[in-house]
Amino acid sequence: MFLSVYISGFILVSVYYISSVSSHKDVQSTTMDITPRKRSKIVALSQHTQMTQRQIASECSVGLGTVNDIIKRFRETGSFSPKRKGKCGRKKKTTPTQDRLLVRKSKINPRMTAVDLNRDLRASGTNVSDMTVRRRLLAAGRVAIKPKKKQLLTKAMMSKRLQWAKNHKDWTIEMWKNVIFSDETHFFVQGEKVPYVRKSADEKLSPVHLQQAPKYPQKKMFWGYFTHEGTGALVPVEGMMKSDQYMDICQRRIVPLMQRNPDLIFQQDLAPCHTSKKMKAFFKNQHIEVLSWPGNSPDLNPIENLWAILKKKPGKMDCSRKDELIKSVIQVWFHDEDIKNHCSTLVESMPKRVNELIKNKGGHINY
Repeated sequence: MFLSVYISGFILVSVYYISSVSSHKDVQSTTMDITPRKRSKIVALSQHTQMTQRQIASECSVGLGTVNDIIKRFRETGSFSPKRKGKCGRKKKTTPTQDRLLVRKSKINPRMTAVDLNRDLRASGTNVSDMTVRRRLLAAGRVAIKPKKKQLLTKAMMSKRLQWAKNHKDWTIEMWKNVIFSDETHFFVQGEKVPYVRKSADEKLSPVHLQQAPKYPQKKMFWGYFTHEGTGALVPVEGMMKSDQYMDICQRRIVPLMQRNPDLIFQQDLAPCHTSKKMKAFFKNQHIEVLSWPGNSPDLNPIENLWAILKKKPGKMDCSRKDELIKSVIQVWFHDEDIKNHCSTLVESMPKRVNELIKNKGGHINY
């Protein structure tokens, strides 16, 4: 008799426990479906009335567990939102140690791709996708960029650049203001360049949607100079620059300028037409002081930066003929405010360039 009563009671308790768990799971599953208005009502009844949670559950037609969860979450977070704080997704396949190792290898050899790094990671027993490796690198701030094109420097070239920088490390901005920076560059004859055009899905492709360019575009050389005060002469050059033509340009453009201001110093690179015996004799006879300059150093010459700015401007114009190109380049050089504003800034950057060159032991600088 006693045994049968005990078994019956045990069965009843088990049934009650199972039904309670099932009911609680049902409540949990419907917690996310409660509207914000009902959530706020539950919290308000809890804070501003003497009602119990069971009475609130009955009043709002929700489960007791739901009321308890909403009130508890509001006390902890101050929010009615059912969303959980923190990460709740799948566990990362890589450990923090492996993530640091990926970044370290990327810094040691920046040319390693995500595929290369992942190959090493798989060799250690961790199997992840290449995209996962990319995400780890991006999270660490290791973005992929196009390598900058720079002049090839040998040890001998770097040594000469370093010696030049040491000789000019004490030059002040006021001293650099007396320098006339000069150089030649090429502009290509081409049509208007635009990065994007707009087109509807049902719109027929027309010539305005195309970026047409000749296979072998013509080019035009220009010689120019600038100082701290602004841009100077800009001369179209016929063909390639030769010593005779260069001498004529200097005679007409540089000699009168330096006669008016004998404190000016003329800068030029070591192109053959600049350093020929004929040109050396010309500078000596005209009493023109030429600034010593290291070879293979376009990053030191601020006019290279000015050329880069200038070349972006005519690209927005139609320069499909040489005469149009010449007019556009000259117009921008003499009348564009952006070009004028950069002249003083570029000259004042010379002490920084010299210091960076010394720091990099004659290597490339970020200009």
